[in-house]
Amino acid sequence: MIEVNFSILITFILYLAFMVAIGLIFYSKTNNLSDYILGGRQLNKWVVALSAEASDMSGWLLLGLPGLAYVVGVEAAWIALGLAAGTYLNWKFVAARLRNYTQISGDAITLSNYFENRFRDKSKALRMVSALFIVIFFLIYTASGFVASGKLFSTVFGLTYFQALLIGAL
Repeated sequence: MIEVNFSILITFILYLAFMVAIGLIFYSKTNNLSDYILGGRQLNKWVVALSAEASDMSGWLLLGLPGLAYVVGVEAAWIALGLAAGTYLNWKFVAARLRNYTQISGDAITLSNYFENRFRDKSKALRMVSALFIVIFFLIYTASGFVASGKLFSTVFGLTYFQALLIGAL
């Protein structure tokens, strides 16, 4: 069993407490669902970009890409370059337009809501299909996040994978 490094444990606990404090502070500044989900559309573009990328990459960037680089070597750099190019193109050509269109089309908060409003879908078919895709793929995405947190915590804190997975899920 790995000896637990208490400096890492304390750092992790302080980080977690800091994140909870930020959440509580900004929760008190929300007045409606748009404020909560979109920051009232008042966030700096760099904050939004960093938040989106942190959410997008998560366990893949922390564990997946380095693991791939370890297995295949320098060839993994092509994936990193592709990720960087895709991210840039997304922010250059999609993000601003999507932000504007979501505001114009009834202040849509979710993509499902945006599709319904943008294309005036009275049958709610677009909303249902897009919501189904989101649920299916976010289940896979969330499962991969649990796996990444389980592997990380089991390695760092010397826990069994199951214990680490439970802590990561909390």
